[in-house]
Amino acid sequence: MQSKADVHSILWFRKGLRLHDNPALRAALKDAARVYPTFIIDPNFVTPETVGVRRFNFLLESLRDLDRSLRVLGSKLFVLRGNPVGLYWY
Repeated sequence: MQSKADVHSILWFRKGLRLHDNPALRAALKDAARVYPTFIIDPNFVTPETVGVRRFNFLLESLRDLDRSLRVLGSKLFVLRGNPVGLYWY
């Protein structure tokens, strides 16, 4: 059985871009020594036809705010761009 010190988790933020009431974050912190908060910008869904400028700017500001909150806690947000199905995690 692995000890908590050996467990690293990736927390994939998809819709709820906040820390204060995030059950997945609480579970990851409870079970892992290191948590990598991640958001993936999927170019298949973020196109000029599907997302307007204001909505995209709101998303970017929300990601900046989440990153600032994480940095206060000694972490940071990893933002990736690509199809989440095709990304390889090592």
